[in-house]
Amino acid sequence: MNTVLTIVAFVIGASVVVYLAIRSKFVASLMPFSAAAMRARRERIDAALENAAKSEKRLAEVRQEIGSEIAKAREQAEEIVARARREAVAVTEETAVHARAEAAAFIERARTDVGVERERAISELRRELSTIVVDGAGVILREAIDERTHERLITESLTAITPTTGEKS
Repeated sequence: MNTVLTIVAFVIGASVVVYLAIRSKFVASLMPFSAAAMRARRERIDAALENAAKSEKRLAEVRQEIGSEIAKAREQAEEIVARARREAVAVTEETAVHARAEAAAFIERARTDVGVERERAISELRRELSTIVVDGAGVILREAIDERTHERLITESLTAITPTTGEKS
């Protein structure tokens, strides 16, 4: 029976200690999770969650802004590349026109030079031919020829010197 009495005494003693502990603030100070602390912690967690939601929203806005800035930059880059291509085509065409003009001028100068040289050669040939004709006429005149033969030789010489109307010089 001693055991039962010991158990009853222990239960009564424990009940008294618990009652006194609840009545006093001693137990409340021992419990770290009081209602006020729980409320304050919940408020801090709610504020942190709200800040996290705001941060996520701002992050999405910033990502959208960055995306639009990147799209603008790509458009500008494409415009710059297109402008550079147009300018390159224009420069190429201008260079081709300039090269064609230079080639045409070179060809024209060459034709002029060829024409001048041709005229000079023809003139030189005429001078030589005249010299030959005069020398030939001198030889013929030294010989005794009649008047008709003399006129025929002069006419033939002049016909040979003068270019025909069908020829281009």
